[in-house]
Amino acid sequence: MKGNPLLRLGIVLLVLAAVLWPVCRLTLHRATPQAVMPITNSTETDTSSTPDASDLLKLGKRPTLRATLLLHAAPSPQHCLITQAGRKLLTKNDQISPGEYRAAIEITKGEDLLVSADWGDEEPHALRLEVLVHGYQAPLEKSFWAQKTLEDTLPLPKSFLP
Repeated sequence: MKGNPLLRLGIVLLVLAAVLWPVCRLTLHRATPQAVMPITNSTETDTSSTPDASDLLKLGKRPTLRATLLLHAAPSPQHCLITQAGRKLLTKNDQISPGEYRAAIEITKGEDLLVSADWGDEEPHALRLEVLVHGYQAPLEKSFWAQKTLEDTLPLPKSFLP
């Protein structure tokens, strides 16, 4: 590209300045009240005073779903953990047999599940996570492949049915 080096520098700086605003908005997002509020415990027995989903969103609380997490791993990891918004949902203590884990939990719609596991060797490892939502027939499931460590997410859409 021919031309004055100062003019080329000015054009590059203009392009970088135009990209700076969207990048800052994506990377420096502020915590919303919904992300800061604790998740409600939906084990209340009085259903007459239970707010509906739109009331929960107005209050900054997100609706939860009762679900069962099933984790199948081959071979069994040394450590495994599934979290959602900082809450531990499934740990190594929920093992039901070698390579299989199960936990009955409450999940929040629209919040991703963070899956992490690690093994002691560099061999390929397979891990499958199933989310069985109570009252809904089709499970959400995702398979993961890793070598020594795994850290990935399973997105739960806000529009999830039940």
